[in-house]
Amino acid sequence: MIIQILSNLVDEGYVNRDGYGFTSPFFAGANVAFRREALLEVGDYDSNCITGEDHDMCLRMSRAGWDLFFEPRAGVRHKNRLTSRSLAGQWFGYGYHHPYLVRKHTPSGLRLYRLGRDASSGSMYRPLVKTPFPCHVSVFLTPFLTMHLLLVLAIVLAAVGLHTPAIVAGVLVAVEGIRVFRSDFSAGGIVRSAKFILLRYIANLALVGGGLLGGARLRMLYVNATFDYKE
Repeated sequence: MIIQILSNLVDEGYVNRDGYGFTSPFFAGANVAFRREALLEVGDYDSNCITGEDHDMCLRMSRAGWDLFFEPRAGVRHKNRLTSRSLAGQWFGYGYHHPYLVRKHTPSGLRLYRLGRDASSGSMYRPLVKTPFPCHVSVFLTPFLTMHLLLVLAIVLAAVGLHTPAIVAGVLVAVEGIRVFRSDFSAGGIVRSAKFILLRYIANLALVGGGLLGGARLRMLYVNATFDYKE
C-alpha cells in the first residue's frame, strides 16, 4: 500500500497533526466517520481516486486543521477475497492507482523512504532522500524490494561466471526472505505457513507490479510500500 492502516497505532487518542504527512497511517474508508462540518469544509471524495480515496480525505482533513482520532474499539466485519487470483487483482489495482495520489499530494522530486516504525507519532516511513528532480520518483526501500534486487544481482553474477559472489548474494536473498516472511513462519504448521507466505508474496508482487505500471502511465517511477513487517 501507499501507507499502512492506522491499526499500527495501538493506543487510543488523537493522531499527532504536526507529524501527520503523506507517509503517515490513515483511517481506512471501511471503518471511519467524518463530521458533516468537516466534509462541507474540505469537499467531497475525489472521484479520480480509484483507490486511496480514504487516504486522500484524511490528508485533506488534517491539513485543514481537523483532528483525527483513533478508536481501537470501533470494529467492522470485512469479507476478504476468496481466491489467490482475486487477491492478486485487488492488490494490483491498489498499486496501479496509487501513483495518482502521489502526484496529487507531492511535487516532482526524488524521494526514497525507509521504514521508521514510529507508531507513537503515526509515521511509518521516513524520507531517506528527498531532493528536487525533473519528474516524480518515489521508492519505498522495503525488505521485499531488497530481496528482489539481491536476487537479480545473484542471477547476473552467476550469468557472468562469478559463482562465489553469486552464492553470497544468494545467501543474502535467503536472509532477506526470512526478514520479509518471518511473521508467517508461526502461522501453525509448515503447510499453513507456506500458504501464508505464498499469499503475501503474491499480494506484494501484484502491488509493486501495479505501482510500476501505474506510475509509468503517469510518467513516474513508483515502487510501493509492502507488508514486510510484523504487526
